[in-house]
Amino acid sequence: MLKSNQERIKQAKKHLKRIRELVAQKPSPFAGMTEEEVIGHLRKTRKQLWERKLATRP
Repeated sequence: MLKSNQERIKQAKKHLKRIRELVAQKPSPFAGMTEEEVIGHLRKTRKQLWERKLATRP
C-alpha cells in the first residue's frame, strides 16, 4: 500500500535529522586550511574522480 504524503514527509524529516546528527559528529575536513589549500584539495579530488570515471569506460 502506498504511503501518504504526510507519512513520507515525516520519514524524510527523520532521515534528515539523522544525517544532520552524523554530520555534526565529524569535524570539517577543511578546518584549519587556507582558502588556497581548500581549493587545491578540491581540485585534486575532482581530478582523481574524473580519472576513475574515464578509466572505467571501455
